[in-house]
Amino acid sequence: MKTLLTTVLALGISFGVSAETWKFASEEDKKDVQDIFAQSFADTIKKESDGDIRVKVYYYGQLGTENDIVELTAKGTVQFVSVGTGHLGSYVPEVQALSVPYVLGTETDVVRKVLTGSKTIYNDLADRFESVNLKLLTMISEGEMAWGANKAIRTPEDFAGQKIRTFTSTIPVETYKAFGATPTPLSWGEVYGALQLKTVDGMVNPIYFVYNAKWHEVQDYLMFPGQQPYVGTVSTNSKWFNGLSPEKQVMVRKAITVAEQDAHDYQLRINSENMDKIMSERPNMQIVTLTAEERARFKELSQSLHETYYDVVENAYDSAEKAAARKGAEKILGNLIQEVKDAS
Repeated sequence: MKTLLTTVLALGISFGVSAETWKFASEEDKKDVQDIFAQSFADTIKKESDGDIRVKVYYYGQLGTENDIVELTAKGTVQFVSVGTGHLGSYVPEVQALSVPYVLGTETDVVRKVLTGSKTIYNDLADRFESVNLKLLTMISEGEMAWGANKAIRTPEDFAGQKIRTFTSTIPVETYKAFGATPTPLSWGEVYGALQLKTVDGMVNPIYFVYNAKWHEVQDYLMFPGQQPYVGTVSTNSKWFNGLSPEKQVMVRKAITVAEQDAHDYQLRINSENMDKIMSERPNMQIVTLTAEERARFKELSQSLHETYYDVVENAYDSAEKAAARKGAEKILGNLIQEVKDAS
């Protein structure tokens, strides 16, 4: 009898008890940078928990739009979410400081140092995340944002009459207005068809993503303006995280650190490899790198977007909070610019 009971209990432990499952929602697809981050995170959690915790990764569209997965995380339906800074604007308007062009620049070491160690990001901005039940865990670069078009774009005048696909948030839209283009916000799943049918003329994204989405098939020019990287954010539900045991919190932090490195190494490699693939498949693709003088004109136009950023933040708050919100936004952007200078 004792032997039978022991066997039944053993079977129950082996087959009847399910591992704890954490949900991780990404705005991107398999083999994109955020997927590599999520998979690395999941592997470390599995290893550190001896298989007792499983991280299930959800990809683009499986749980809705980018805004949907942020909302699901804030509500606690999902435990972790990764999206670009532009998709967090309705929750944390101040985070759009990272979307202002020519603030971070594109120097790899500088960008990484700021994104992983900035006091502005992990103190001032982190507090704003907490106010909407999100906890910011890290930010990652996915590589320099390149412009795609069917003509060379070196000046604001070259953007005239060009419909450029942008992300569906204020700062990217206003950026291309300031640069002289006609911004056309689209979800990325709509972009290939729009470029193919020429209902839009161009787009902006890191090279690895351009190749994965096959947008290079329907563009003739790629421009490198030194404008900014695509910045991904990783957040968790604050209330849920704070309720974890200290051991599990340490586990999460370790998994984040490992995933940061894996995603960083991957984006460097995949951006280079996919650029080679683009040139192999499209040997007539024209590559344009803007000179310092050409960049300077776009940098000058970008100064007006600082005020746009302040307005976006101010307008996100009730009248009694507007002045303080604007002052806070000015401090965040100013400090971020200084941190970039100090890291350079």
